[in-house]
Amino acid sequence: MTEPVRVSVVVPVHGRAGLTRRCLERVLADLPAGCEVIVVDDASGDETPSVLTGFGGAIRVLRLERNRGFSLACNAGAEAAHGELLVFLNNDTEPRPGWLAALVDHADAHPEVAVVGAKLLYPTGTVQHAGVVFGQDGYPHNLYAGFPADHPAVDRPRRLQAVTGACMLVRRAAFERAGGFDPGYENSMEDVDLCLRLGQGGEEIHYCPRAVVVHLESATRGYEEKFERSVALYRERWRQQVRRDDLETYAADGLVEVEYPRTHPLRISVSPQLAAIERSDGHEAELEPLLRGSGRRVAELQREVVRLRAELADRGVEVEESPDYGAFVAAFREQVERSVPEGATVLVVSRGDSELLRLGRREARHFPGGAGGRYLGHHPRDDAEAISMLAAARAEGADYLVIPALEDWWLRHYEGFARHLSQRARVEAADTCTIYSLEPARTEVGS
Repeated sequence: MTEPVRVSVVVPVHGRAGLTRRCLERVLADLPAGCEVIVVDDASGDETPSVLTGFGGAIRVLRLERNRGFSLACNAGAEAAHGELLVFLNNDTEPRPGWLAALVDHADAHPEVAVVGAKLLYPTGTVQHAGVVFGQDGYPHNLYAGFPADHPAVDRPRRLQAVTGACMLVRRAAFERAGGFDPGYENSMEDVDLCLRLGQGGEEIHYCPRAVVVHLESATRGYEEKFERSVALYRERWRQQVRRDDLETYAADGLVEVEYPRTHPLRISVSPQLAAIERSDGHEAELEPLLRGSGRRVAELQREVVRLRAELADRGVEVEESPDYGAFVAAFREQVERSVPEGATVLVVSRGDSELLRLGRREARHFPGGAGGRYLGHHPRDDAEAISMLAAARAEGADYLVIPALEDWWLRHYEGFARHLSQRARVEAADTCTIYSLEPARTEVGS
């Protein structure tokens, strides 16, 4: 006897057959009982129909004869679905094991909830979406984009005003009351609009961090012109009405703190993971432009990783999962603690990541570093400055220099510095780092 369907996973697709195959393979490999998968083929012009045929009876296929866009494709899939819980999933996603069970469990534990959103990660393992907040500009922004995936603020389930439709569970009854996705939005903002309309009616929107999905954001549909039209519709309908909740969320997570003395000025503390500070008089600390520039470079690299991963996946090339940064840090610490004696003073080449300095009973300092071993905020100008900085650190008691694998570009960029280090005794080279003793290498007798 066939078990009744309770959950319907709706996957709208338009071309990019390789991505669709990869997504469906992961969905079907971890599909709980009582679930169905409906793929809405939105008039794909590539080999998508034959790819979908290859899945046989494991999926249901709804073919649209002309391209109708994300909203109408999702609405058509929902209309054909049998489940009381609808899960909308982009085909440019790679769900992690347990993702669907986590969404359903959260919905079952919170019967008052209409929508449950997932934690979305970039292929590099950092956060793309931990819910949606509305900024002081009145527009929606992905919460904690770029944060480590295991950051406490990211791993906190919470009630929000909106979540993304790239992976979204919606109760069928709520979806039908709202009239589904509004086709006035074209491949963007329709998910935010749906959440806001449901919230306006008293429904709750939640974020569930236990449901984890890798998302190759915007790899499937080009939308620049349509995006502008969608933003204009959002602006007209919602911008002045939404609760601008970003700052209250950051404060609740301890990333923004305010002290209230008897008189002004207030003391405001902001986590450097969250923001760089610019004073109202236009002046700024030396480190702030560096942080902003670094953030822009990371975002550019993130987009390139997404593009390349999507292109490879679409060609059917198997791509290994990106390494988890937390796992790298743990392995790095283990390597250093095994190779460097307790009590030693260690210089760690980094860009200010204090996680790399937690090395047990060893004094660790950033390199290049300023007073107290704090990150200097910029790299050496050239080999001579790098060598000079190392000599100064050695004179202040540094015993070892550690170059994490993520920073091994130093040895290629600062070639003279690398030659200088080669005259030192290299303690160990491993997958996670290279460790140099700062004692001069002993000269062999007779050499």
